[in-house]
Amino acid sequence: MDTVALALEQKLGDLFDDADFNTVHRQMSPFNLFEAVGAVRAELRHSNFLAYLLSPSRPHGLGPLPLIAVLRSILSRIPSNERPIMALELVAGDLDDAIVYRERDDIDIIVELPSLNFVVAIENKVGSKAGDGQLERYDVRLKKLYPDHRRLMVFLTPDGTNPDHAGYVAYDYGGIVETLESIITNPLEPLPSETVLIINHYIDLVRKHIVTDERLRSLAVRLYERHREAFDFIYNCRPEPRNLLAVVRERIESIEGLTIESTGSNIIRFTPDVWDTELQLMKADLTKWTKTGRGLLFEVKTYPNTPGRVNLSLILGPCDSAMRSYVYQAAMANPKLFQGVVKPMGVQFATIFSRDLLTATQATGMSFEGQETNVSLAWSSFQSEQLQHLMYAILEMDQQLVEQQKPEIA
Repeated sequence: MDTVALALEQKLGDLFDDADFNTVHRQMSPFNLFEAVGAVRAELRHSNFLAYLLSPSRPHGLGPLPLIAVLRSILSRIPSNERPIMALELVAGDLDDAIVYRERDDIDIIVELPSLNFVVAIENKVGSKAGDGQLERYDVRLKKLYPDHRRLMVFLTPDGTNPDHAGYVAYDYGGIVETLESIITNPLEPLPSETVLIINHYIDLVRKHIVTDERLRSLAVRLYERHREAFDFIYNCRPEPRNLLAVVRERIESIEGLTIESTGSNIIRFTPDVWDTELQLMKADLTKWTKTGRGLLFEVKTYPNTPGRVNLSLILGPCDSAMRSYVYQAAMANPKLFQGVVKPMGVQFATIFSRDLLTATQATGMSFEGQETNVSLAWSSFQSEQLQHLMYAILEMDQQLVEQQKPEIA
């Protein structure tokens, strides 16, 4: 064994002997019930569990305590003069008659409190964003279902993302974790041990996979600084996951004139370089979407809850409202090219082109290699038949907008 290999072996040994490394390993590795059933970022399972806890009639042994605590936590995010109900009403009220619905009129969670003439709707987004106009549609539906009730609309996300509808309050999974932890840490009376165990499992899951645990993050940073060479070696030796997005990424990277904007576990965003150099007006709000200021991006997405599906879309981001309206209407007027335009146009995001490179139905029963082949062939079809037409159509729209503004400039 040469000197370099011996040194690396020593560095790996030092890593596994490090007390901080073993602390992180113990916290990240224990058995977790929610991980075992595949609920890491599955929105349906998170919604099911939260709805179960919020229902006083369920046999978790906590009665209305989780419901009161979570609602008080949400209300604390709202200025006191804008709250639809006072926290004191929740504490003093009879919440045992609360009715919790799942997916009623497509709304993730609805909590009806008859004795308080109050209703709460929670739209839960763990690994996805709200669809164009989705929150507005749900607001309308809730008003029709409960026209005489006081209403609270909640947009629950990992980081408290601001909703694109003024009627909602942003809430985050960090708030959920803090609230649940306060319930089981300082109970007024003994709690069922099995309930405490399950809630602890859920808290651990959320902290590991959905929100950032600052203590573990700090430990990880210190570990990396102490054992940089060992971590870099381990990272470079990691097995590459089999992912249909990898097929599309390879195709994008092989095409001169396309640039990848960003990537995630289930999404790739890319743009034609010509848009960067030629588009004059189609720029996005830097605070609401991409930090590059690009107003339109192609997105390729896979869907954890719909295995096999690979979708390619063109997204119009949060730009000047008049410009967005013009582009959206122009796309609507050309359905042969701009297929799959989402209706209505969203407040911040609008899909103006969409096609599946592979559908879940097509993928059923197909080997992974077969799915890769079909995705690659579908990309070739998109590249030869649609990509350039879409690129130049957007450039033409931008030029038309520039021409419209010339009199104003003069």
